Amino acid sequence: MSINMTANTAANDKNFNHETIITLPAGQVVLQDWGPKDAPVIVCLHGWLDNLASFYPLAKKLSNDFHLLLIDLPGHGQSAPLPEGGHYYIWHNVELLHQLLQQQKLEKVHFLGHSMGGVIASLFAGSFTEQVESLILLDSLGPMVDSSENSPKQLAKAILDSQRSASPLRIFPSINDALLARKRSSPMMTDDALLPIVERNLNRVEGGYSWATDSRLRQQSKVRLTEDQVKAFFAEIDIPVQLIVAEQGIIPSAWLRQRKAYLSDVQQMNVSGHHHFHAEITGADVSADYIKDFIWANENK
Repeated sequence: MSINMTANTAANDKNFNHETIITLPAGQVVLQDWGPKDAPVIVCLHGWLDNLASFYPLAKKLSNDFHLLLIDLPGHGQSAPLPEGGHYYIWHNVELLHQLLQQQKLEKVHFLGHSMGGVIASLFAGSFTEQVESLILLDSLGPMVDSSENSPKQLAKAILDSQRSASPLRIFPSINDALLARKRSSPMMTDDALLPIVERNLNRVEGGYSWATDSRLRQQSKVRLTEDQVKAFFAEIDIPVQLIVAEQGIIPSAWLRQRKAYLSDVQQMNVSGHHHFHAEITGADVSADYIKDFIWANENK
């Protein structure tokens, strides 16, 4: 049984509309709807092992002016895991997004993606540029890559990894115990930023709480794109791109220079803080101003 506490947290905000389960051929996802229905639409995509609650600080700032759709990607937060035998390939989420826009009857949207969510949004924009107004990337600039020569070894390693026995279910006596466990992998995040994400990633079970996140998300990728393939996707993105980079983020400077050069229209903004800066109040305040200015500038072209 899901505890779903963060849905109640969102419901206290005047701009929160509703939370709903969307069933698509590519999977079942939970979607939160914020802001005025007649405003420009921003689809928000979270990072790996996070969930839509990471966008709450930004949603509170942006939903006065924009119609926000926050998504728990498959296997994350309150969304269902993929069926047995399913694989969390990055392109699976691109297909899911395409189905979601069709289901929601959305012809063109702005994408706001953090980390893995930014990777998904970038690949979508490279594949279906005509459906994207603009692309906003939070400490994200395309996927991890590998050489084509290493593909056989990567495939073998990933298959062996997937055949290992799953770890036994870990039960936390309290939400605070789960928070402390997550804090070990995200030590720079404040408790206020991390708690909504942790709450939404938990199921209530006998004896306490367990992670709702699908353990298969931790498996190795069977296939990785090459740098030339990333360049090809980015070359197709002929829309405005805003890149918001954290001073203590995860994008290597050489990677940043190389991949920015692939894009025809990119604006870089820098913010102080760590990789999850957007989940912190200060980072959200600064980022929201950047995002508003960027979207309105392009809406008014």
